[in-house]
Amino acid sequence: MQNFRLLELFYRIHRRLFRRLVGQLQGLSGAEMMVLWKTNKRGSYRVTDLAQEICISPSTLTGILDRLVERGLLERFPDPDDRRAILLKGTPLLKDFIRQAMILLDQELAKIFGAMPASDYRRILEDLELLLKYLEQKGDGYGRARDKDGSR
Repeated sequence: MQNFRLLELFYRIHRRLFRRLVGQLQGLSGAEMMVLWKTNKRGSYRVTDLAQEICISPSTLTGILDRLVERGLLERFPDPDDRRAILLKGTPLLKDFIRQAMILLDQELAKIFGAMPASDYRRILEDLELLLKYLEQKGDGYGRARDKDGSR
């Protein structure tokens, strides 16, 4: 039961952080922001790989992509290596959007964690990094371990 308590804590922390941060996301959902963040970080993504990585169904991702393409942040194009696959790529607008969003998110996170003593913050950060390191050694459930930056 203690393990489920840990999952519950992660879930509650995640929800509370996203509720506080959603105002800084310029009308985007957490899933939309994650799609933008990952695409910007990697440069391009196969749609099916991205859906698997962020744990949402391809049909759900299609709706998200439709909205982000309409906003001019992403573009879709055929994968030259597989004519059945679609690749995503950020537009020039995406880089500026991510830069601005990160400034706003960083300011909000500074408010959230600013009341916490620095030693507590460092301890939590170190413990979470240790947990991630342990989980990465065990793989991600798809038979492959992740790199330090979370990619495969």
